[in-house]
Amino acid sequence: MFVTRRHILVLAGSPLFAKVFHEPFDVDRILQAGAGPESVVHSRRYVANATITLFSIPLGTKNGVGSGYTVIEEASGSVGKTVSIQFGAGSWPENARGLNRLGFIQEAAFEPRSAVPVPGAMQECAYLAFMTTSQEKSLDQAKKALVSSSDSATGSMVPYSAAQGCGKRGRFASRVDRLQFPSRYTWRDVQLLLGKARSEMAAIGIPRDDRTGDDHASATGAETPATFLYAVRKALLDPRPKTTAGLFFNSKQFQLDTEKVADATAGAHFAGRNLVTRAESVMRLNALLTECRTGEKTPFHLWYEAGEEHMPPLRFEYQARSFLRLTFEVDAAASVPPVRFALAAAKEDA
Repeated sequence: MFVTRRHILVLAGSPLFAKVFHEPFDVDRILQAGAGPESVVHSRRYVANATITLFSIPLGTKNGVGSGYTVIEEASGSVGKTVSIQFGAGSWPENARGLNRLGFIQEAAFEPRSAVPVPGAMQECAYLAFMTTSQEKSLDQAKKALVSSSDSATGSMVPYSAAQGCGKRGRFASRVDRLQFPSRYTWRDVQLLLGKARSEMAAIGIPRDDRTGDDHASATGAETPATFLYAVRKALLDPRPKTTAGLFFNSKQFQLDTEKVADATAGAHFAGRNLVTRAESVMRLNALLTECRTGEKTPFHLWYEAGEEHMPPLRFEYQARSFLRLTFEVDAAASVPPVRFALAAAKEDA
């Protein structure tokens, strides 16, 4: 059930977005238009490890607290290419002292064919995402949350944030809803939760008198503002060592700056696991996400093999909280919930 709702329309350029959202979701419309019997699929599973930090100094690491997966699908047609990117991740409460956290995002982008080819040119994009929300700002608050999670009743409710957005012709519209679901649902139930979240978001709708918002100058100029996963993937595919791009997520506008550097230490690690052909081919993408309105900066890192930039990364990590660093490392044996592919009629689970 939903308990509160918040509709935010973010506009890049003018005039007002003529038609904000399609029914049921813009991401569905783009994916359905690009779906076909044939698609190229790249997927990887990850095991999640959590490191407690103090002033960026690691104090201890707990391995196997959760898992995740990334699925990239591409379907080409006569008028262009449709790209689908999914990412899902969550904790195993039994391995995380009862902590129940999860998130899922589905993105879609359409890249039209052009008489003058522009690599990675994108005409329209959309996303749909939902995740558990938490207010822990310190290690002490996190400890209290762990106690609360372990002591909570089976019938308690967990707060979620559900978001959707669509970008086209230099404009971007987005919306965030606040939902709640029973605590008995965990990362194992992500597909069930996704269905419930979509039903609640569709039921809330967008009232006619709620289609207002603030005008913003687009950080991407005349280009269509990107979604988060698509922007990261584009940075990986870009041959330049440094890139800058604009994107929107959760009704906020960001700038993404990236730099690619060789990482011999990680290369030796992945070579030792037989995940790369040459240790010296491993690269690290240092990324910095800056919120345009507040200037708040969020660094994160991805590792990949040179020449395999089209694949999901080998590892990625970010500082989820000032006291918590999460690392997701590729592991084909990692247990993940069933995966539903977006552009193909039938595929095996990733």
